[in-house]
Amino acid sequence: MESRITGASRGDRLRLAAIGVWLALVLAVIAVRYPDAFRDANDTARANAALDLVDRTLGGGNSVWPDQGLMLEARGRIPPDGTFQVAVGGPQPGWTDLTATYAETFARYFLLPRRVEQGADWILCVACDRAAFPDADAVWEGEAGLSLLHAEQ
Repeated sequence: MESRITGASRGDRLRLAAIGVWLALVLAVIAVRYPDAFRDANDTARANAALDLVDRTLGGGNSVWPDQGLMLEARGRIPPDGTFQVAVGGPQPGWTDLTATYAETFARYFLLPRRVEQGADWILCVACDRAAFPDADAVWEGEAGLSLLHAEQ
């Protein structure tokens, strides 16, 4: 009884040899690269596990907001159907290059379903000029010039 491989044509044997070489190469790459990839994945998992609840909640906002408390206070105080505005003043110590540029963008995402609206009674003051909001009282104040203002309307 003749085996399939010995009775195969030359083209079939070349294809089988190519598959065998490819499989050997894949196994060699896995044997060499897998331990490092597994170690890197474990390091990333440990770093993520070490984050506290606030850092996990804010995620990418940690690089925008120097004091995460403003976002958490705003989410807790502004009603889900409410509106807010973001007023940004000059850069302060503790700000990153992203703070002034992306404060409103991140707040718009993080505070959903709340909406951004000029003239809203809730103001996320990012080192803003408080004199521009004479009817607003600070309901929360943090570091780096951040505060949450509310104006009764």
